[in-house]
Amino acid sequence: METKDSLFISALKNGLILGGVSIIVFILMYVADVKPVGIMMPILVGLLGLAISIAVLVVLFKKYRTSVGGFISFRDAFLYCLIALVTASVLSTVFTLIFIKLIEPDYYKNIMEAQKAYMENYLSGKVSDEQMAQTLDKLDEQAANMGSVATTVKNFFIGVIINGIIALIVGAIMKKNPEMFDDAAGGTI
Repeated sequence: METKDSLFISALKNGLILGGVSIIVFILMYVADVKPVGIMMPILVGLLGLAISIAVLVVLFKKYRTSVGGFISFRDAFLYCLIALVTASVLSTVFTLIFIKLIEPDYYKNIMEAQKAYMENYLSGKVSDEQMAQTLDKLDEQAANMGSVATTVKNFFIGVIINGIIALIVGAIMKKNPEMFDDAAGGTI
């Protein structure tokens, strides 16, 4: 039976792998100039990122569960998933801060400009000029806050809550307890 330290170390290591995968996906999207702009694109990008994260987590978790004998309690499965996901979030958040502050300071500004252009085209003729101006002003306010350390930290904590929910679900699905009357345990009826 594995110790709690090995669970923590394995989850931490796999969280770093998961965080690295999310950074690679972000960089590929950045290089391909895929921007989460419009109505459906942010949702699709978010769902794609979530699907990739869950798939990588499940693969890494199955490998860990096999290494500890094939059985794991819900508690340990939840802890493993939570530690891995939070570690990935920390790595991703640090990367985001470095990227926004040092590599591409205008990243969010460019996304918001593209979003404004999309909204102008989408709302043109559907709303009054006053409503259009109000919508674009709200986008400007959002752009001013994006990329700040406070917004990044707030998004991190929101992500931790979401990761906790994901860890509960994945942990519940992936737990595997030995059969109550397993022949190997000598408890046959």
